[in-house]
Amino acid sequence: MSCRTGLDHCHGTVVLHIDAECTDAECTDAECTDVQLLRHTLIIRCDDVEGGCGCQAERYEELGRAS
Repeated sequence: MSCRTGLDHCHGTVVLHIDAECTDAECTDAECTDVQLLRHTLIIRCDDVEGGCGCQAERYEELGRAS
């Protein structure tokens, strides 16, 4: 997508939180108001974020308590 085309789009990256209890998404652009995937060129899973993601850490803590 390009700013020159006039299409509604965002320059941020959508981070998809995908696990058993969470199917949420957020954008790295603080001004983004709509995280629809079609508006974004870059889309990643939260477990691909460098340093990890908070929702992944919570899931591993729960697994440790279940053992």
